[in-house]
Amino acid sequence: MPTTRSTTTSVSADGVDLLTDALTEVQAQMGRVDTKASMLLAGSLTALSIGVALVAKTRLPVPVTVGAVVVLALVGATVVLLITAVRPDLRGNHGFVRWATAPTAKALLADLADIDRDSAAHQAHRLLSLSRSVDRKYFLVRLAVDLLRAALAVAALTAALLVIACL
Repeated sequence: MPTTRSTTTSVSADGVDLLTDALTEVQAQMGRVDTKASMLLAGSLTALSIGVALVAKTRLPVPVTVGAVVVLALVGATVVLLITAVRPDLRGNHGFVRWATAPTAKALLADLADIDRDSAAHQAHRLLSLSRSVDRKYFLVRLAVDLLRAALAVAALTAALLVIACL
């Protein structure tokens, strides 16, 4: 008698668990996007600090000052986006968020015993939640990079204005 595989316990193709592979990929992307956001945040905060100090300490012609303020506003908006991207997402009723809400250790053990970690439904829920979080982070990082590109363009224009003003 042939054995049948229940779709509620596993999703596989050629013996490969597709949900597990997808979860592994999404978790790797989570680490990747968090690293990118953190590096961009460090650079943006440095640029913002230096820019504010330069504008505050120097007397610049009005057009140059306006350009510098626009650059600082763009970099400031970038910082806000990146801080939002690295902010932990604690929504969902799974993983440590679920375990932290257990009223007692005994209730936590009972909850853990009831979870069928191998079920397709459980893995799909985790995959959906993680994928949405990674997608949101990438959206914010991409928007931040676009703002940084705009800030660099305005900074170049501002530098040109400064050179012209000094001639």
